[in-house]
Amino acid sequence: MKKPSRKTLKNKLDKLAGEITRARGKCEVCGSKRELQWCHIFSRKFLNTRWDELNCRCWCASCHSKFHDSPLLMTEWVKKHLGEDNYELLKESHNLIYKPTIDDLQTKLKVLSELKEG
Repeated sequence: MKKPSRKTLKNKLDKLAGEITRARGKCEVCGSKRELQWCHIFSRKFLNTRWDELNCRCWCASCHSKFHDSPLLMTEWVKKHLGEDNYELLKESHNLIYKPTIDDLQTKLKVLSELKEG
């Protein structure tokens, strides 16, 4: 059986991670239940932290926009709510040079699928 492409796996991971994150049900910043978005502390263009639970946040559109416009404000919020140690771990992970293999992506998809079901 043919393995799925990287693009297909990334799309499935994005869909699943977004669903899991928004299922938290409210904005982690202000508590709003409207216009919930799958947001990232560190850019989603870096695959090493794109689907990391610490990096994936559930914010409303308003808070997401506020943090996008003020990265320093976002960093302060993250350090306060996740803790300085978790922020530093996430930052280190984000800075790694890493290109996941197809097998890595399939493993991550399995883990997220189990998380959603469980």
